[in-house]
Amino acid sequence: MKNWTLRQRILASFAVIIAIMLLMVVASYTRLKAIDDAQQTVRTDSVPGVYYSSMIRSAWVDSYVYTQQLVGLSYQREYVTADEEQYKGFASRLAEQMTNYQKTVFDAEDKANFAEFARLNGEYVQVLAKVLDAYHQKHFTQAQDLLNDALTPAWIAGRKQLNTLIERNRDAAEQASQASSQAVSDAKLTMGIALVLAIIAAGICGLLLMRAIMQPMQKIVKILETMRNGDLSTRLDLSRRDEFGMVETGFNDMMTELTALVSQAQRSSVQVTTSVTEIAATSKQQQATATETAATTTEIGATSREIAATSRDLVRTMTEVTSAADAASMLAGSGQQGLSRMEDTMHQVMGAADLVNAKLAILNEKASNINQVVVTIVKVADQTNLLSLNAAIEAEKAGEYGRGFAVVATEVRRLADQTAVATYDIEQMVREIQSAVSAGVMGMDKFSEEVRRGMFEVQQVGDQLSQIIQQVQALAPRVLMVNEGMQAQATGAEQINHALSQLGDASSQTVESLRQASFAIDELSQVAAGLRGGVSRFKV
Repeated sequence: MKNWTLRQRILASFAVIIAIMLLMVVASYTRLKAIDDAQQTVRTDSVPGVYYSSMIRSAWVDSYVYTQQLVGLSYQREYVTADEEQYKGFASRLAEQMTNYQKTVFDAEDKANFAEFARLNGEYVQVLAKVLDAYHQKHFTQAQDLLNDALTPAWIAGRKQLNTLIERNRDAAEQASQASSQAVSDAKLTMGIALVLAIIAAGICGLLLMRAIMQPMQKIVKILETMRNGDLSTRLDLSRRDEFGMVETGFNDMMTELTALVSQAQRSSVQVTTSVTEIAATSKQQQATATETAATTTEIGATSREIAATSRDLVRTMTEVTSAADAASMLAGSGQQGLSRMEDTMHQVMGAADLVNAKLAILNEKASNINQVVVTIVKVADQTNLLSLNAAIEAEKAGEYGRGFAVVATEVRRLADQTAVATYDIEQMVREIQSAVSAGVMGMDKFSEEVRRGMFEVQQVGDQLSQIIQQVQALAPRVLMVNEGMQAQATGAEQINHALSQLGDASSQTVESLRQASFAIDELSQVAAGLRGGVSRFKV
């Protein structure tokens, strides 16, 4: 077992534990199978056997008791159909329960007992048929004698056999229950023993594995402690052929390589220290040169920024001039468009004034027509007044007969007077309208003249704005050219400034890099010294 590998030892330990567990499973299965067999016997044989044998005995007793009540009465009655149906029911119950019981018969003894009862039942049925036949033929004394001498002994023998069947099934049920309890106890004992064996085996296997692992591990820890103190000359010796043997080989190879590496590091540490000293001197010289370059670049950058600022101011001024010229051009264009719209509006106003003059002329003509109509109405009113006056005179002449006509003539004259007054008012209103229309025509003529004068002035202003727009539009390209030139100059100055800024940043980064390199070289020098001191303590 000493030459076993760790894998083989672990697998062997698990195999022992698994074997014990398998034995425990087999033993438990055997006990459980016995329990299941006992329970199966109880379910299919004992309990159904007790039940069906009890039901057979019940039908058996009912048949005999009914016969005893029928034949043994102190007074005799006739054998009727109801009695026959009752006996058929007893026979049917008995046959059904016997069939059910026969399904629960599994062993020879039970089968023999049931066959004996079937034979006794056949004899009982034959004697019962004779008793009932004698009773049916009204041979009551013969029927009673058969009941007492033949039927009762046959029934007692059958009941005794039924009791034997019942007791036998009860004993079988009790035995099956006891067997089940015994199997449970055996299973508990078997599982306990197997569990104890498994625990003991696990403890032994664990102890062996721990010893197989801890002994070489202690040797490895011991030699690692020796290495920590700087001694690289020792080697690991485990004398094992398992995985620890492979660890031993790899560890010793690693120690050999590490010894060679430390020896080389000791030789290289001196060379590294010398090289670091030379690099430090060169780095300090480059740092001084880079500092001067950064200062010069900073001065040039300041001058370039001033040029760029001046260029930006000029560009901003030219941009404002360009914006002002564009705004003036846009405003002049908007003013010209407004004057054009105003001129169109003037034309529309003149057209509207001419239309109003035409409408006023038509209104004046209509007023003249109304005046003629009014004159005609005045004449008609005068004639009506004269006619009413003549009618009144004629009514006076007629006397009493013309009084009503006189009233009418009076009313007509009054209406003629009112018409004359209203006609006069209308005539006055028509004259006022004609006067207002004449004044409106004169006002519209003056308004048309003012509109024509305004149109002329608007045309003059439009021509002047057109000249202004042309001058501004001619000035805009020149301003744009100057602006583009200033922008190009500003862009160039910014590019120069940006390049100088980048150069300054690069110089600053170079100085910083050289400073960091100098710091790193100092650290490298310290590391080289530490390396030399560190490797010098190793024994190779």
